[in-house]
Amino acid sequence: MEKQFTRDDAKITVLVGGQAYEGWLQSEVDRNLEAICGTFSIPVSLVPGDPPAIKRQDEVQVRIGSSTVITGYVLAAEPFYRGKDCGMRITGRDRTGDLVRCTAIHKGGQWRNAGLERICKDLVKPFGLRVLVDADLGAPIQDFKISHGETVVDALARAARLRGVMVTRSDDGQLLLTKAGKKLFKGEIRRGSNVIAMEGVGSDEQRHSEYIVYGQCNTVDDFETARGLKALAKDDEITRYLPLVINADGNTTKAELQALAAHTARVRRGHSLGFRYTVEGWTFEGEPWPLNQRVAIYDDVAGIPGVDGKNEWLICSVKQTCDLKEGDVTELLVRPIEAYDTVPLKSKPKHRNWGNKGNETNHPGRAPDGARR
Repeated sequence: MEKQFTRDDAKITVLVGGQAYEGWLQSEVDRNLEAICGTFSIPVSLVPGDPPAIKRQDEVQVRIGSSTVITGYVLAAEPFYRGKDCGMRITGRDRTGDLVRCTAIHKGGQWRNAGLERICKDLVKPFGLRVLVDADLGAPIQDFKISHGETVVDALARAARLRGVMVTRSDDGQLLLTKAGKKLFKGEIRRGSNVIAMEGVGSDEQRHSEYIVYGQCNTVDDFETARGLKALAKDDEITRYLPLVINADGNTTKAELQALAAHTARVRRGHSLGFRYTVEGWTFEGEPWPLNQRVAIYDDVAGIPGVDGKNEWLICSVKQTCDLKEGDVTELLVRPIEAYDTVPLKSKPKHRNWGNKGNETNHPGRAPDGARR
């Protein structure tokens, strides 16, 4: 007999200036692994002549049940009414959202032999943010420079990519350096129990049969060898002849080129697969559905678990909504964990990397704009 789940009676609340305001009517809280900041749009009730004490730029916490899921700032607090219903719609984003639009500024604009954590701390310190580390950051980076006019988030993502980690946000609005899917969520997605709807997402449009990476190395004696370093990775599921050549910039090694080729194949395959689930409620046994955790799925329509019995997928996007039609629901985008595979890359490829860069704002059902073509 399938396990049945009860719908939690969790509430969305907005905490401003020590005062909690309960979400009302159509609320939305959106967190995405390809965006460095979560966003929210929550209406609260308003008594004519006595509006809530909420204004733009106020510090805000958004809670689901007793758990904080967004810590940031109010961007708009606009009144509305329809018939007898009066309210104020509060919209905003995580504190880390400031890093998306602002230019990276650091004295000298360069670091030599500096650890990734130090580089990140220097970049976010003016914004009053802390850097949380939940991954091995590897050796110091020998030379890192800010590009002219580069945004903070682009500089952070570029530095993090050199050490094979993801740059994202924590629920308390701080910068987080981590890996994909380190934790397994206690909940599960089960058809016929807590799932309202499901649809498959993704396609093979960006996949290739083989990935050929070329580079140069000035540390070998033979000029022809140095000029013609090459690595190859194949996607055996693509049976047609669909090659992609990638040219890596700078001084590199055969091992680094091979890592880049294999990384590209894994990430592109991962982004070609996915499911978007709508599940009941905003929490699982009182805990809000999390971002960047693995979750067990049991769905015979989707073919999960598969032949090998593996049924853990990565939660890439979480959107909690409330409306008059569906009530309180959570929309989850899940993909194979390989979609956010990370490897240390010394070389700077001419084509942008797939996977988390910390600043994507695409619809979760599409591949990132930074995808290699």
